[in-house]
Amino acid sequence: MTTRDPDFITPKIKALLRRKNRLMRAGRVEEAGAMAKKVGDIIKRRCKSRLSNINGRVDPKKMWAEVRKLNNHKQEASVVDGLTADSFNEHYTCISTDTGYREPRYKQTVSQQHGDCQYITEWQAFRILDRLHHTATGLDNLPAWFLGLGAPVFSEQLAKLFNLSIFFRHATSVEECCDTSGSKSRNC
Repeated sequence: MTTRDPDFITPKIKALLRRKNRLMRAGRVEEAGAMAKKVGDIIKRRCKSRLSNINGRVDPKKMWAEVRKLNNHKQEASVVDGLTADSFNEHYTCISTDTGYREPRYKQTVSQQHGDCQYITEWQAFRILDRLHHTATGLDNLPAWFLGLGAPVFSEQLAKLFNLSIFFRHATSVEECCDTSGSKSRNC
């Protein structure tokens, strides 16, 4: 027995393991397999009896301490002086903040006034929807026949949405700019 052996290894188990290894080296695999099963059962009984005195639901910390002992793991908390959660937060705040950041200028093609927001007319939106190829399906998986039939209803709202998305330099959501009932909302 050595100090490196786990607590569940007894002289009897160690002798059985040596015998199993001799059987394996001699090519007697079936006998070695039976010996391995016997050793496993003994170890299982020994560990089970050791953990049976501990209720993991009442004291999980004690249970895991026993499991670590059985597995021969030593839990060492490595603490570095001066490192705390606050110091990490300060460090990453410091490296992820750009003190020289300036907001980008407006694009030359973007109108500065909301009233100039007329890049596509309702008629153009209607013509685009009405002339879709019969196999055209977008990312929303709406069939072309549906968009063609709904073109008189969809064209006004789509034109507003398209114009506003260009005006604000990004695609706005439908809820932000246009009411689906056809009435104007606060942004249109």
